[in-house]
Order: sequence, then C-alpha cells, then structure tokens
Amino acid sequence: MKKLSTILFLFLSLSIYAQPPVGYYSAAEGKNTSALRTSLQAIISNGTYDVGYGGLWTAYRTTDVNSSGNVWDMYSNCTFTLGTKQCGSYSAECDCYNREHTSPQSWFSSASPMVSDIFNVYPTDGKVNGERSNYPYGEVGTATYTSINGSKLGSSSFPDYTGTVFEPLNEYKGDFARTYFYMATRYAGLCENWIAGANVVYSTANLGLTTYAMNLFLKWSRQDPVSAKEIVRNNAAYGVQNNRNPFIDNPGLEEYIWGNKTTQVFSTSNVTTPYLGSPSSGAVVDFGKVGYQTTDTASIYIKGANLTGDLTVVLSGTNASVFSMPLTTISKANAEAGYRLALNFSAQTLGLQTAQLTISGGGITTSSVILNATSVDGFLALSANNITNNSFTANWTSSANATGYKLDVYSFVGDGSAAPTTLLEQDFLTGTGTSGVPTGWVGSGYTDNSLASAVKLSSGSNTGKVTTPLLDLSTSATVLTVKAKQYGTDAGAKLVVLVNADTLVKWTTAVAYQDFTVNIPIKTSTSTISLFAFAGSGHRVYVDYAKVATQGVAQMPVSLAGYPKSVGSVLNYAVTDLQSDSAYYYTVTPEGNSTVMSDQIKVRTLKVNSGVEVNKETLIIWSVTSEGVIVRNLPSGCSVNVLDMMGKQIRSFSNATSELRLTLPQKGMYILQVKQDQHFNSYKIRY
Repeated sequence: MKKLSTILFLFLSLSIYAQPPVGYYSAAEGKNTSALRTSLQAIISNGTYDVGYGGLWTAYRTTDVNSSGNVWDMYSNCTFTLGTKQCGSYSAECDCYNREHTSPQSWFSSASPMVSDIFNVYPTDGKVNGERSNYPYGEVGTATYTSINGSKLGSSSFPDYTGTVFEPLNEYKGDFARTYFYMATRYAGLCENWIAGANVVYSTANLGLTTYAMNLFLKWSRQDPVSAKEIVRNNAAYGVQNNRNPFIDNPGLEEYIWGNKTTQVFSTSNVTTPYLGSPSSGAVVDFGKVGYQTTDTASIYIKGANLTGDLTVVLSGTNASVFSMPLTTISKANAEAGYRLALNFSAQTLGLQTAQLTISGGGITTSSVILNATSVDGFLALSANNITNNSFTANWTSSANATGYKLDVYSFVGDGSAAPTTLLEQDFLTGTGTSGVPTGWVGSGYTDNSLASAVKLSSGSNTGKVTTPLLDLSTSATVLTVKAKQYGTDAGAKLVVLVNADTLVKWTTAVAYQDFTVNIPIKTSTSTISLFAFAGSGHRVYVDYAKVATQGVAQMPVSLAGYPKSVGSVLNYAVTDLQSDSAYYYTVTPEGNSTVMSDQIKVRTLKVNSGVEVNKETLIIWSVTSEGVIVRNLPSGCSVNVLDMMGKQIRSFSNATSELRLTLPQKGMYILQVKQDQHFNSYKIRY
C-alpha cells in the first residue's frame, strides 16, 4: 500500500510558492541600503492588522502547524495540540507552549504592535523559552543549559559579544535571522532606541543592527536559506496580519541592505539566491509499519528556485541498502518546476530501519531528510475508515488460524498535569420531597427516588431529567462518572448526557448497575450537566451516583461500554455511539491462536455539522491533470480538508480561493471536505 510522506501536505506548490500580490514590492525596485530599508518599511507597515496578544493563540492554528497537525515548535521536540496546554505554569519541557518574542518584549516595554507582531512571536515550549529569557541570540561556546532538541544557552563565541546568548538549532537559524531583518526594517527608527538588552542587537551603526548582530544574522541566513516552513508561515501570516516578511519573499534581499550587494540595486527580477523550498532540512519521511518481506512506497516533493545546476540525491546511513529510489540526479528544470521523488522500502529485517536522503548541488545549502520504516511480522491493525461524527469502522489484517477477533475501543482519561480535583459528587439516596432531586440540582419531567436508593428518570408518559448546579468547566477537561441501570424490564434503556444542553453521549443500560465514564472537553465557567431519559415504557432508568472530576491524573485507557468484545471472524467492525470531535483508540487481538494484541490505532471523530447552510447547492467542479486535480467554484474564504479513503487528512487549506490545484500522492479516491459558515459539505473525487 502506498503512503504519503508525513511532511508533504505542507509543501504543495500552491501554498509554498504563492507569491505576494503583483506590484507588492514595486516601490523597492532600484534601491539599496538605507533607501531600500525605508521603502520596505513603508510597504510592510501599510494597512497591517494587529491581532492582539491574545489573538496569537488563534493565529497559530494557521501559521504554525507542523505535518502532524500539531504546534510547530522550533525550541523543542515536544508534541503540543493547538489550543491545549497553553502556558500557564511549567516545570519541565513539554508541560506547555507559550508565545515567544524573538525580540523580547522587555526590550520595548511590551508596546504594540511589536508585542503581538506574528513575525516576531512564535509558539515555543514554555520551559525552553523561560531558559532563553531575554538573552540575545548567538553561538554558544560553553553551554550552561541544553534543551532536549539541542538548543543551547551559554557564553557567546561569536565575535563582538561575550555575554550570555541563546543558540537555536541550525535548521532554524535562518528563520530567526530573517525575523530580525524584518524587525530592523518594520520598526526602523524605533528599534535603535529600545531599552537595555536591545542594544546588543539593534543600533544606528549598521542601519538598525549592531556589527555583532549584522554579521551573525548574515552568516545564519546564508547557511540556512529560506525553507518551505517559512514560506508557508509567511503566506499564512499575510492572511492574518496583512503584511509579509520581504526577506522570505526575496531570498538574499538582506544582502542589498547589510551584506555583499550594497553596491547593487534591488529588483525582484535579480534576486537569484539559490534555495531549496521543499523539503525542509531535517524533515522526516515515515513509511510506518511494513509487513516483513514486503515492499512499500512513499514520496517526497522536491522544489528549488534560482538553481545553478542539477540536484544530486543520495541515500546513506545504517540501513540505506533497504531503501531505494529510481534516480540520483534531478535536473535543474524538473527541480525548479517541482519534482516528486519516489522512495521505496523493502522489509528484509525486522525492526526499525533508518536512512538519510541528502539533497545537494545547484548552489543550494545541502539538505538532509530522515527516512524511517518499521518492519513487522504478522498481524496488524489498520487505519479506520468511514469516520463520521459518532462512528468509525475499525480494520485489521487476517491472522493465520484465528477463530475470531477481540476488539477493544477506548479513550484516555487524564493529562498528567496535576492531581485530580472533584468538582461534584452525588449519591442519589434522598431528595427533596419525593422528586428525588438533591439540593442544588434541578429536576424536570418525572424524577423519583421514593422506591429505591437511586433517582428514577422517566415514566410511561413523561421524560425525566436532572441537572447539576453550575460548574466551572473552563480551566480543565473533566471526567464524568455515572452509575446507572435500566428500570425493571426496560431492556437497553438509554441514559443521555447533555452538557450545556448539547448531547455529549448516550449510554445503554442493563439489568445490573454499571459504571459509565466519559471525558468532557473544556467548556464555560457556568456549565451544567444533565442526565436525561426518554418517555415511555422501555426507556426508564435508575441513576445511583454521579461524579465530576478534573482529568489531572496519569493518562489511563478507559474502554467504552461493552468493550472489549468478540466480533467474530471478520476483518472490520463498525463502532458507533461515539462523541463528536473526540479521540478514540482501538486494538485487536486474534482468538484461537498465539498471535498477540495489535498496536494501537488512533481515530478522531468528525465535528458535528452546525449552523445555517448558505448556498447549499453550490456546484463544486474538478478536473484531472497529469499532476493532480484542479478544484473550481469553491465558496470564497472557505476551508478545505482533503482525506484519503481511510479517513486520514493529507491536505488542509484555510481561506481557500475559488480554485485549488491539488498535488495528490497517488491515483485513487479522495474525500474533499469544504467548510463555510460552520457547515461542512463532502465530495468524493477520483484521481
């Protein structure tokens, strides 16, 4: 089965090489040194929009997303889900991420717009950011602190400064250099006068930069040219803040102001610095798990600009012999047009196999990509498909001599961040009068506990519902635990949980009491939880106990009600009655032979469609080309997700234009999800 490289969806030619509007840099044409800096300042200062310091959290959802859909953090290798684990307090790496000012806000007294300029402020690990403090960037001689990913703090070894500096990874040094070129240009006339600490970097000596900073950042920009990550971020930031970083749009532009081309004049037509836009150095292509003595294929998108010649691609490393590719040279023409290089893996040895793909030549800085593949023997659980807002289909391979399969579906409770706190705990032993409603709770319909030490919900003609007092669910995800059973012979009676009147989950009760558990995501500070039963015989439920607690405990898997279960001699099974927009996991164990449990498969259900649909019958049309699919007639400003038929997202676009050109990994069926005004439409396209 062919797989898409895990880094590819960022590197579509559509998004990577999107250009600024025609004429955006016209006013800078024919200028150099101070005149060029002044002209660029006017261009990138005109009509900007300040999202505000709080607005950065939202902006990062489009500007700083890595290939896994998580926060792209240049200070750490931690995995942060966008919108969660925002600092806050921290004590170690990976506790949380925050908003890191490359030019520290203490340098300019947290003034606007610098404090929320998205080109100055990146999402980074809180602990590493704290260690960096407000020290300038530099190259470290003797390190006093080294982060897990290799970023360092220590004394400077670079000429003209001997104080404490913070040194990022080599693959991001050019990113930060171009950030400082932007800041020295956008805030020309201001940055030279910022307060103590800033004078290590900003000065009137060299058009806004000290000799130390100018030489350091010129070195870094030359050694680490513009990358695909920067181009994607620049385009996204333009949609958020309405300005661009000209030193990303025009690689080598800094040379006309501070570098080796100050005697020449700038023109967009004579910016000829060679660079590799895709892939980023250090990117990873992961083949995933591959059956022993089988082969698998992935691909990587290679695209350069202003190349001086052909590119050379070479495989090396411990397991290079089990990886292969059809060529070792990519012509200059193909590389500049964009070339998809096929990579093959042959699973001849069990376990993890790694190699390195090196891309060089054409005047670029040599770039390396890591190749990973894991050869496994025997039975495998496969990715889920048919994913909806409340269900999915689990899949697995056949296991020799198995008489059936046992499927376990579960979610994880807890985030490991703190001790759990009980927000509410209620035994339904007695109520007020005969209603069965405890003090502080609100009952409606039929509720009664006069005949049992539990509250009975629903009667032959009335629904039944009990609602908690107001709860603060705004600071942490929580866990609801309920003990319940059916009433009498009302087999399979449903107990419905609502949070703020929205249905969270439906549980099927049985003759005996069961403990039901469900995770509740962060809600408002004035939330309520309701337990509801439908009216009529067959729907009546007893509730004996309810508890709401924060999830601040070590993560533990909690199986869904009824799981694990034996599902027979089948290779797939439909899992239903799930929560929308939630993460689930499943494993499969063959029965009747000695094969052990499969690895864990993660699935996220879709969001519930909501809102008013506008132009529901808008005709989305597409056509197939030799390079992919062109999609036309998209609603203005919509967002688009592209999924493969296994339900895996492989492309994502925000604020899409009416036409998209999709480069797809291989021939096959794809799902196009188009969201506008909170409404989703899905289309099946064949490539």
